[in-house]
Amino acid sequence: MAKYQVAVLGCGSIFSRHLAALKANSEHYDFVAYYDPSPAAVSKFSTELSSQYLYSCEDEAYSDPNTNCVVLLTPSHLHYAQAKRAMLNQKNVILEKPATFNVEQLLELEALAEKQGVEIFCVLQVRLNHSIGLLEQVIQQGLLGEIRSSSLVQRWQRPLDYFTGWRGTYAECGGVLFEFGIHYLDIMQYLLGVPKVTAAKFFKTKFKDSEVDDSAYALLDFGSFGGTLEVTLAAEPSNIEVSLIIMGSNGYIKLGGKSLDQVTAVHFLDESSKEHYARICTEVLGYTIDNQVAIGACPHHPELYKQIILNPAKFRLQSTYNVIKLVSEINELGVS
Repeated sequence: MAKYQVAVLGCGSIFSRHLAALKANSEHYDFVAYYDPSPAAVSKFSTELSSQYLYSCEDEAYSDPNTNCVVLLTPSHLHYAQAKRAMLNQKNVILEKPATFNVEQLLELEALAEKQGVEIFCVLQVRLNHSIGLLEQVIQQGLLGEIRSSSLVQRWQRPLDYFTGWRGTYAECGGVLFEFGIHYLDIMQYLLGVPKVTAAKFFKTKFKDSEVDDSAYALLDFGSFGGTLEVTLAAEPSNIEVSLIIMGSNGYIKLGGKSLDQVTAVHFLDESSKEHYARICTEVLGYTIDNQVAIGACPHHPELYKQIILNPAKFRLQSTYNVIKLVSEINELGVS
């Protein structure tokens, strides 16, 4: 029998990725039932879900004796209450980002999971990009030398009607960083440690009638070096980039691509460092790479579901504490 008998709540835009992940890991996950309050959302998957039971209401997902795991793909502001309710009914939980909007709720969920003897995991799949594993080794092996600065930039485009429905208020979406920037902020703190936020400012430059600001800027203090953050949804006419640059005393490396899945630039002061980098590439990737090479994103959600079985600590709820705290601090300083 599979370890997890799964009920899914939410059939929105991210559902297809989780459906693929469940299918790819069917030896560990038995997808039993699902629910979404929108008939239109459910109808899009009626053929694919002919073998699963459609609950008549959300309550059934928590009380169903045939499941032991609830996957939450619901609007962000619902995650905390739904995860809490699932665990009170002895269900394990896998939930999309963000887990909550504040660390107090996150700590409460952690304590409840321990008390109930269940597991709770958060989806932070960008950590699984091969480029992140490569950069992690470059930093850990000191190849960049003494770190001198870091810069994270996310310049995306979204249509004018994007901040409607639950995304239209801070109370429900948490703002641009919780909704969009959290994956890449997570990577920055995952690799470099948690910075102090010394300054932050938010702007409405495109979505001027929205409650939610579309652009965020912050100055970060990592102790021995500084960093900057820019996250905006005001790019036109399409996404421009997501990039993370880390500069050190012995060189620099820049990640880019759609989700920091490419090494777009890497340079070192000496030949021995270049050779060392080539060895790291071979160890992590199985081959060497140079500048402007797309490593390619891992199969994200299928791999994440696999790693929940093989390496659960990497995605337990406590692993998202630092980035939830960081985003909260930026929001407190910068939201107008």
